[in-house]
Amino acid sequence: MNLLARDTGIQVGWPLNRALIRCPDLVVIPRDPAAECALRDELIELGESLGPDLEATANDTVTIDLSTRRAPLGDGLACLEVAGAGIWHACAATADLAHLAARHEATQGRTIGPADLAALPLEILGSLTGDKKAMAVLELWGIRRLGDLMAFPRQALAERLGTETGQWHDMLHGKSSRLLRIHRPPESFAQEFDCDDSITSLEPLVFALKRMLHTLAGRLASRHLAASLLRLRLNLETGEALERQVRLPEPQSQVEGMLSPLQMWLESLRLTAPVGSMHLDVEATFGASAQREWFGRQMPQPERFTETLAKLDALLGAGRVGIPDRGKSFAADCFRMLPALDSGRTVSRETTRTECPVPLHRFRPPRKIAVAHEMRDRKPWPLAVLNGPHPGEIIDRRGPFPVSGEWWRPDESWQRLEWDIQLASRHLLRLVFQSPDEWELHGIYR
Repeated sequence: MNLLARDTGIQVGWPLNRALIRCPDLVVIPRDPAAECALRDELIELGESLGPDLEATANDTVTIDLSTRRAPLGDGLACLEVAGAGIWHACAATADLAHLAARHEATQGRTIGPADLAALPLEILGSLTGDKKAMAVLELWGIRRLGDLMAFPRQALAERLGTETGQWHDMLHGKSSRLLRIHRPPESFAQEFDCDDSITSLEPLVFALKRMLHTLAGRLASRHLAASLLRLRLNLETGEALERQVRLPEPQSQVEGMLSPLQMWLESLRLTAPVGSMHLDVEATFGASAQREWFGRQMPQPERFTETLAKLDALLGAGRVGIPDRGKSFAADCFRMLPALDSGRTVSRETTRTECPVPLHRFRPPRKIAVAHEMRDRKPWPLAVLNGPHPGEIIDRRGPFPVSGEWWRPDESWQRLEWDIQLASRHLLRLVFQSPDEWELHGIYR
């Protein structure tokens, strides 16, 4: 919040409705990730002008080790400026103490020690920890300031709230000093290949890709790294760009392991114009080391899995190969496709308990049928199935089960009534009624 919002009495953590009641003219500005990254890069550049040992502690905080400076800093920190932003700074003997001091007005712009933190509120400790449970317990104990926490015996805190609370106690007293996680800008392995003559066939395209991969493999090997993700972009002479991203199941540093999935994609392309240039980029990681068995059976080769995925993707089309995950809707056949090799994916694991353990065999697409029915309580009541693969009299039924969705979108809203029925022939079916007068057979229980 800016100063004007604070002057109205609004506090951090309030729900939006409460803040609007206090200040009806409140304007909420959405986050701009690109601007935040640019500001963070500018802050890191300023920090590197003061010292080489720098840590990106948070998205808006950098910590610099000034103990190695030969010349005194003087008023250098007070003279730092960033256009459109304010810089808060503080100095301390340890990195965590400096981080805490820079976040409160009472200690900003000073060189502080543990005694200077006693008057700071307890909430400021939340910037260094994610243990909200322990923070809530401390508030229940009536602890409002860091000095109250520092006055507690360390052993008693650790026994009641865990070892992390004891580490907070040591940090506030300046007894623990950690090493900085030195920030190093990521090294780019990107390559660009400009074709002297436009490429119109597969063979010269693969040849140029091999040359780029050989250069990439040499650069990775010299740094003891491996490729975990490959990005290949083809720039056509018409201005169109075709891009392919391949996540490798096992980090690769050999040309053969990286070439195979990309070559599969190139073989499946039907280019509308010649290729003018190629761009190759990679996400690097440390190579995986493993002890191979000498006398046992060989383990499956993960690079072959990538080749199989590339073949399926070339055969079926982009976005049609992966792990199906149930969508957040009750609509029939609602699902999303997750990448097969995305390590950060989250698959829904919610299970629903049904009274009938018999699985439902779905018909895709549903089959249009005629159903004899009567109206009861303004809802159709099925009596018999007149045609289709399983005609007959209905002797038992459960329903109707009204299902609807997307009601807030008039063009995409849907609703239907579902029935589970049993015919005289003992078949169990799933019927669906959609207004105004349409019946569908969605499946059979088997």
